[in-house]
Amino acid sequence: MVKRNQATVGDVAKVLDELARPSLAMSWDNVGFLVGHADKPVKVILTALDFSEAVLEQAIQLKADLIVTHHPVIFKSIHSLTSMDWKNALLLKAVEHGIAIYSAHTNLDIALGGVNDVLAEYLDLKNVEGLSGEEGALDGLGRIGILDKAMDLNRFAAKVKKDLGLDYVVTASAGRKVKRVAICGGSGMDFLDLVAAAGADTYVTGDVKYHQAQDAVGRGINIVDAGHQGSELPVINNWADRLALRLTRRELDIKVLVAKEQFLLKVM
Repeated sequence: MVKRNQATVGDVAKVLDELARPSLAMSWDNVGFLVGHADKPVKVILTALDFSEAVLEQAIQLKADLIVTHHPVIFKSIHSLTSMDWKNALLLKAVEHGIAIYSAHTNLDIALGGVNDVLAEYLDLKNVEGLSGEEGALDGLGRIGILDKAMDLNRFAAKVKKDLGLDYVVTASAGRKVKRVAICGGSGMDFLDLVAAAGADTYVTGDVKYHQAQDAVGRGINIVDAGHQGSELPVINNWADRLALRLTRRELDIKVLVAKEQFLLKVM
């Protein structure tokens, strides 16, 4: 029988750092081991897109020692830590239950096998490259690839809905067939210049505002808004599997679970 070793939060944080190096994160971001005791033993990890009341309740019920999220649990400076603020109240509750928290945000967007690589895989994009402008490079927050066959925007939008398990997407048509597709999970309209320079006919991202869509269409680029949450959720199962594999290879006896998260925004 193989003897399994016990790991601490600090040990798991080092493994997570390997999967998405904190040095990849944008300068304004806040990533890594953010809450808890580094020397606390870990037997159960719960992965999630967001740190929410529902996710924390699941962690408590599952007796998780560590929650691993994509969106940072601490983003802006905290000037006080009291239960008067709902976010801080959740942090306090996590600490009271001995639950540590680790977050990987833009570093997971950029990392190989991260948010955008998983999104590209879900959408069946081929010859995937980064939006950095360097041929063959896989860096930066976005990716670009091609479909096996060109299709009209309505058909592609239906594919995005199906592939990502969404109730709806929002589109803006530039009147072009969909073949060369740029993607950026989350909120990616700040990168429209890169999308245009890369020669994309279609851009899949989230949080698209009206005038941003108008600008894209004016440049001849179709838009598919798959939502911030909808375009990022696919990475969580993949991330959990990769983390579990790394821990198993180190003979660490840790369960890696995935939280059940509901879509926040719904069509009524």
